[in-house]
Amino acid sequence: MIANSSMFKGQGEVMAIGGFSRIESHFQKDFSNDSSRIELKLFDGKLPELYENEANIARKCAKTYIEASESEDYYEIEVFIIKTNEQIPSQTIYQSNYTFEVASLVDKQ
Repeated sequence: MIANSSMFKGQGEVMAIGGFSRIESHFQKDFSNDSSRIELKLFDGKLPELYENEANIARKCAKTYIEASESEDYYEIEVFIIKTNEQIPSQTIYQSNYTFEVASLVDKQ
């Protein structure tokens, strides 16, 4: 099962972390082998230290997203930080990605 969404709980919080202009999310669950994955694409962040502190910001976005969307039952989340050309928004100038195990982001109580 694959789901795709550009609107989700916590979108505002995630966008504010890096000053992102747009977010895309994709959910994938394979019930035959219990694997599940979330792909979170964050576009055109305006936070000055974003590209110097990318890994920590990506982790914070992933954690915020997991908590806000109540997606603790997924195995992993992959966060893409993408910078596009202002004149040609469909053209990617820069992209990096970080993968986290969801269990490592969830606060145990």
